[in-house]
Amino acid sequence: MKRILFLFGRNLMALALTGVVSVVALAGPRPMHIVEHGQITATPRDASGTVLDVVATGTGTATHLGAITVQRTATLTATATPGIFDFKGEAVLTSASGDQLTTEIDGTFNANTGHADLVYEWTGGTGRFEHATSVTFWSVDVANGEYDVVANGQIDY
Repeated sequence: MKRILFLFGRNLMALALTGVVSVVALAGPRPMHIVEHGQITATPRDASGTVLDVVATGTGTATHLGAITVQRTATLTATATPGIFDFKGEAVLTSASGDQLTTEIDGTFNANTGHADLVYEWTGGTGRFEHATSVTFWSVDVANGEYDVVANGQIDY
């Protein structure tokens, strides 16, 4: 009987360690892909047009979130190159289940071509994304108050 209890205890310990190893194996950066479409408005802060306040709202799909809605605000600041703006902002991606992923945004918008290259740095969120980190690179095309996004990168949560 002692031998059976010993073997049972040893096997139970092995299963517990396997579970811990499995959870650790899931931790770390994971690939992320996002496709989004939405509406964007840019409002000049003054007559010079050197600083614009941006609001953008969209929907799409994202790895690890599924169907998403995206709310973002940003500031575009003109650079020394005509038509080129520094882009700084923040966004919240919300999954259908209500989990939210938050981010800081940094990049460049070319008003001459309607294209932005942005870096989204994940700063946490709610639910399973509470401690999310890592970065995703966004390629954004803007025309007639609408935008399309394809983003690729990583997320660690």
